[in-house]
Amino acid sequence: MSSEVKEVFRGKSFLVVGGAGFIGSHIAERLLVLGAKVIVLDDLSNGKRTNLSTTGGSLDLLHGDVRGFDFDSLGELDGIFNEAARALLPSFVDPVTDLSVNAGGTVRLLEYARKHDVKVVHASSGSVYGNPIKIPISEDHPLNPISPYGVSKLASELYCSLYFRNYGLDVVALRYFNVYGPRQTVNEEMGVIPIFVARALRREPLRIFGDGKQTRDFLNVKDVVSANLLAYHSDRSAGQIMNIGGGGDEVSIEALALMVMNHCGYEAPLVYSEPKPGDIRRLVSDNTRAREVIGYEPRVSLEAGLRQYVQYARGL
Repeated sequence: MSSEVKEVFRGKSFLVVGGAGFIGSHIAERLLVLGAKVIVLDDLSNGKRTNLSTTGGSLDLLHGDVRGFDFDSLGELDGIFNEAARALLPSFVDPVTDLSVNAGGTVRLLEYARKHDVKVVHASSGSVYGNPIKIPISEDHPLNPISPYGVSKLASELYCSLYFRNYGLDVVALRYFNVYGPRQTVNEEMGVIPIFVARALRREPLRIFGDGKQTRDFLNVKDVVSANLLAYHSDRSAGQIMNIGGGGDEVSIEALALMVMNHCGYEAPLVYSEPKPGDIRRLVSDNTRAREVIGYEPRVSLEAGLRQYVQYARGL
């Protein structure tokens, strides 16, 4: 990121919603390094205070729920990064809460931003596409989510587009693909890489849901942070919806398991289970639009990112 882009954030005030979570805490941390003032709003249902313990700088952590928090109490801000969301698997158990957080919470943020003329960078998901009919997936691909989570994320995008068209709000939605990295929760709901690494380091079998032939394009959290900052800085991003994926390498879950074994130094047995509900068969991003509009390029290869993550996990 250029020095010119970095100077954009110095001295400005930002709200990071869900900022104590996995991705949000990395965004907050980077903003603080750039000299910004950061307010984090998090209900701590998934986020952790410890995710922000090493950030330093001008940081305020507010314990609150995006569905009921009084955003007007914050006064004027320079920007909002919305990372608040319920996860995919719980959406099947409680689709009502999933919708109220992912879409309802987004509308409340957009309404605050409209009244105060604040730019919003909103986190969406590649889940809005459902099972793709072509790979890699570009933004003009048909939208056919197969989970309540995917539906609620699509609804939040539609609200973003509505606020851009009707109110002229400067808002951009980023569709993340298969993010991984430090601080990601290690459980069956939150991502395959931390689960595989945790099991391999404990010398346990690696469990694969389905046949292991499903494929992903994995995205390091450092690249997600860069995409968010570029989207905020860009004067061309308003009203855009953009894929944010890795380098385009399509990796099967079985191949990922072998890579994890190699980095962890353990040849783990593979155990196969029934597929998870809502599990998309192939999910690989075409980043062309993000490259052309905001200059996004993923920098961290899967091999390098895995090596860094394993080092991190060994220290837990």
